[in-house]
Amino acid sequence: MINLKTLDRENWLLCAKLLLDESQKDYVAPNVYSIAESKVEEHF
Repeated sequence: MINLKTLDRENWLLCAKLLLDESQKDYVAPNVYSIAESKVEEHF
């Protein structure tokens, strides 16, 4: 089951450490990049 939670000070590092499967690396940015981008880009 997938459980979506708000990213906060308590869980962001766990999310940043999640790894992509090799088959996904050409299609999806690493989580740490997406987290950083969501904090500086207005459209996220």
